[in-house]
Amino acid sequence: MSIRRKEQTSNSAVRSLMRGLGLEEGLLLVQVEEFWKKMMGENISRHTLRMSIEKRILFVQLDSAVLRNELNLNQSKILLEINKEINQDYFDKIKFI
Repeated sequence: MSIRRKEQTSNSAVRSLMRGLGLEEGLLLVQVEEFWKKMMGENISRHTLRMSIEKRILFVQLDSAVLRNELNLNQSKILLEINKEINQDYFDKIKFI
């Protein structure tokens, strides 16, 4: 009886390990936070209090109702840019709270 081994690239092996350890979302959140600062600039980043991921939804907590309203108007464009930056269609929705 022969044993078949499944070969993986180093990238997919690391990703599988992180998924198994439950670290994938944490790393993804760090990537998104860094891109958010670059994409939105310092003024909007200053009003961003916290970001979190829950069930493929990115939650962005802001301290300004006016800014929250403006970002909601551009929600689909922002979501598209974030998914493009992380090279996967991970997020289904973005909510500004």
